[in-house]
Amino acid sequence: MLSILLPLRRTAFVFSLGLLGYHSGQAQQLPLTADARVESLLQQMSTEEKLAQLYNNGFMTTPTNERLKVPGFVMDDGPHGVRFERASSFPTGMAVASTWNRALAYRLGQAMGEEFWAYGKHQQLGPCLDIVQDPRAGRNAEAGGEDPFLIGQLSGYIIRGIQTTPVMATAKHFMIEGKQSTRHSRNQIFTDRGVMEQFGYNFRMAVQEGGALSVMSSYNLINGEHAAESPYLMNTVLRQRWGFPFYVVSDWDAVHDSQKAIVAGNDVCMGSDDYQKDLPGLVASGKVPMTVIDAAVRNVLRSKIMAGMLDFYPTSTPAKSANTPAHQEVALQGARESVVLLKNAGNVLPFNKSTTRHIAVIGPNADQSNLNCFGSSETTPAYAVSLKQALDTKLGATKVYYAKGCDINSIDTTGFRAATELARQADVVVFAGGLDLTQEGEGYNGGSDRVNNSTVLPGMQQRLIRALARVNPNVVVVLQSGGVCSMHESLPAAKGLVYSFYAGQEAGTALADVLFGDYNPAGRMPVTMPTADSQLPEWNDDFTDDFGNGYRWYDEKALTPEFAFGAGLSYTTFQYSNLRTSASSLVAGAPVQVMVDVQNTGKLAGDEVAQLYLTTHSSPVWMPKKELKGFERLTLAPGEKKTVTFQLTAEDFYRWNEQQKAYQVNAGRYTVRIGGASDRLQLTQDVTLKSGAARPDLKVTEVFSLPRFPRAGEAVRFYALVRNLGNAPVMGQKLNLSFSVNNATVASAPGTSLTLQPGQATLVPATQSTWQTPTAGKTTVRATIDSDKKLKEWLEDNNSYSRSLEVY
Repeated sequence: MLSILLPLRRTAFVFSLGLLGYHSGQAQQLPLTADARVESLLQQMSTEEKLAQLYNNGFMTTPTNERLKVPGFVMDDGPHGVRFERASSFPTGMAVASTWNRALAYRLGQAMGEEFWAYGKHQQLGPCLDIVQDPRAGRNAEAGGEDPFLIGQLSGYIIRGIQTTPVMATAKHFMIEGKQSTRHSRNQIFTDRGVMEQFGYNFRMAVQEGGALSVMSSYNLINGEHAAESPYLMNTVLRQRWGFPFYVVSDWDAVHDSQKAIVAGNDVCMGSDDYQKDLPGLVASGKVPMTVIDAAVRNVLRSKIMAGMLDFYPTSTPAKSANTPAHQEVALQGARESVVLLKNAGNVLPFNKSTTRHIAVIGPNADQSNLNCFGSSETTPAYAVSLKQALDTKLGATKVYYAKGCDINSIDTTGFRAATELARQADVVVFAGGLDLTQEGEGYNGGSDRVNNSTVLPGMQQRLIRALARVNPNVVVVLQSGGVCSMHESLPAAKGLVYSFYAGQEAGTALADVLFGDYNPAGRMPVTMPTADSQLPEWNDDFTDDFGNGYRWYDEKALTPEFAFGAGLSYTTFQYSNLRTSASSLVAGAPVQVMVDVQNTGKLAGDEVAQLYLTTHSSPVWMPKKELKGFERLTLAPGEKKTVTFQLTAEDFYRWNEQQKAYQVNAGRYTVRIGGASDRLQLTQDVTLKSGAARPDLKVTEVFSLPRFPRAGEAVRFYALVRNLGNAPVMGQKLNLSFSVNNATVASAPGTSLTLQPGQATLVPATQSTWQTPTAGKTTVRATIDSDKKLKEWLEDNNSYSRSLEVY
């Protein structure tokens, strides 16, 4: 298979490489290309058989063609664990975003893929790449924060992790669903530039860097057309401009007009019988040409072939690959790394285990697991640890006083007396509140979005926090939610504030570890916390009037939030120094290397998240005051100093020219800003980009094999996913593509004619092979484009990509 499936461990993730026999002599007979196999199947299919590839015939399944041995899809929610099964509950999308850790995102993706595979699923309906438009949106727990760069970077690694297993990832919801109460009718207004630069960046990374084998269209309308029926989204943007080669599936019952949807490029209709009942008549009448049906079926078959579904397909079982100790470990590590420390007055945290005689744990979330918001992301793990359970385990139940105190959202204060009495007797108090699945979720939850329609912590929670502080000054608030809650009125009463976006089955353990210093927190806010609702832009459907939402809005309006995007504290301290760039003046498009020293100036080992933002000056169009363009999470021992290196490529400076319909890099002055949060960017350095000759920059981002899971004795054809992240096109140049196994070239595509616009990707097959009769085992395959460096590029060190391969 394309990846080695190893148990996940809390230590470094290492591939165990074996040897694979090969000879580099005569050319071998390659298997047919995926497209040739697709055409062969297509020619054998009747109209009825073709249409059967495009609709669901059961709950999250599509029909199997027994005659031609083409299996149907078996799909399942959701974005952070297998729905409807006794499977692990991993951290939600917002929690993963809080880790700011690409490597961890990969490990979480791989663990999820193994569990979907164990339960017989071909396709995971996740990850969710939604951008948080407003904290009150009900499905924010599934989203990846407010910044498309953060989401795009992390989701690419989640997708790669999922697809190391025999499971397809599905990037959803394309694009930007947001408000749940009106999700089927909400007409969102976007500019072409807004889609190409900001609101679609996360999806471009998912398909071009992550190599996602499927994309899900969203419910909402965009510029007057439902997303599933938008040729602009499905065809112009996704397929033509970005080069997505695989298939699109609709969200559940998201198709409203079958003719519009299939013509637009929504290949499979899920959650309704619209295609099944409408397409036969539409085809028979000529309203939908057979060429449209063939195009959709090609996308579906290509995806199935590249996913390995039509060839040998390895199987697993829940006993082997679900709820494993290794998965519990990565779930715990994910939860730990997601915890955000926001306030620590007087170093109230961490609590001292040996001197804490009694701890009062008060609040509606103290004894709850809080796995998800309400809806299709639900998980049912074998166990889930609440904060109270974890503290009982860590300290002993006799040291833990517990009272609920108040509800999540009611006016009942009858529990205050018991809660304050326990607080009075305790050394320290932890108030555990926030939201739960009764307060936020998908639109069919009796209510919709957030029940109180406010960012403010609901019910009597803030009142109880103040009451607890009056009898015991050592109050630490722990909030759990999907969308962020504000607590401006009660924040002064709390010495500490710890935030946890629903972090899965090990959330309680992770929180207890942070509270008592067994884990030094380093999560960072993936969203901005407002002081009040009045700081938010109007929650409307016009995306041209809010400056890109999130910290961009706060910057534009000169607003000071409660806690900024990227904020988070540690039990140690860090210092930034010696910011420098590879040059102060370069040709527009040339790579800019940025280096900064980060030192742990405290007494404890800890993680810091170095963040790089870019400010554009003198732009011919409006630009945000700053944009996230780089981040690295690094671990530092006390006193240790490391140099963090960022490399800004042409892509990081892309601006979409709406007249020329192309990505460009504008000359002018830019400022690089680096620090530990979006409002703590202590170091700055100007860089000037000069007009000059543009260049392409090819990058290999993924390697596929056909068959995906080869068996000993089978011939294998390799594919490379190649993208252009430069600022000039590649126009039909004949370039060499090579593939090596254990550093020996085994396959190639010499003289491949390549045409790629900036920001576009394509899937390139090998045309020759000398790889003979491999034996079963594991090794590494590497793809290299332009290996003889004929093309003049900005960078030459990103032309190769390697991944593991297993022959069964």
